[in-house]
Amino acid sequence: MLPDLERDEVDFLSLLSEANRRRVLVNSTKTDYPAGAIAYHPESPPRAFLLERGLVRAYAGVPDGRQATIAFYHSKELIGATSIVSRPPRVTIQVVVKSTLMTLDLQKTRALASTEAQVATAIAVHLAAFARNSARLIAVRSLGDIKQRLAYDLLDRACQAQLEVGRLECRATHAELADSIGSAREVVGRTLGRLRAEGIVENAPGLVRVVDPLRLAGIVRAFTV
Repeated sequence: MLPDLERDEVDFLSLLSEANRRRVLVNSTKTDYPAGAIAYHPESPPRAFLLERGLVRAYAGVPDGRQATIAFYHSKELIGATSIVSRPPRVTIQVVVKSTLMTLDLQKTRALASTEAQVATAIAVHLAAFARNSARLIAVRSLGDIKQRLAYDLLDRACQAQLEVGRLECRATHAELADSIGSAREVVGRTLGRLRAEGIVENAPGLVRVVDPLRLAGIVRAFTV
């Protein structure tokens, strides 16, 4: 029976039989990462991870410091599937909240993917979901509603700040945020007020602190294309 191909977030291990789950996890290592840590760098050897719990960001960067978010990964998802079937992209994996990652034995997983149809299908399902999620991140910036566009902008800015100052925060005025998402300052102010009332952010003049990044990421994830 084929797995559900319509899901945008894939619990990778749930797509496998118990025997294949054991095979995939042979020689794997579990590591707890603190918020703000870098779990993978483009100069590192290729790796594939299972995100047991947490939230991580994949981003591409250039020497002048500019960054572009490629993906946000949520609990139970596979990270680095391209390393299993091809060459990995030059991205960095940033831990947004305290997370537990399981590093797979890449050579063994590659061998399983070449001999076990179920493992190959599970990787393909994950990659299809990854493509849909990438399309979502591209589209939400201009097609999402105000709350979704602002949530993405805040999360993206906060993740970049986390690498510099160790905190999820955005140093931007309401006017700057409004310009960034194509809205009006008053609308951004009201939307921030709702996010604050929900306990997702705290704000002061020129500063927004992200208190609950998982819920902020959930707002972005609610956008569909």
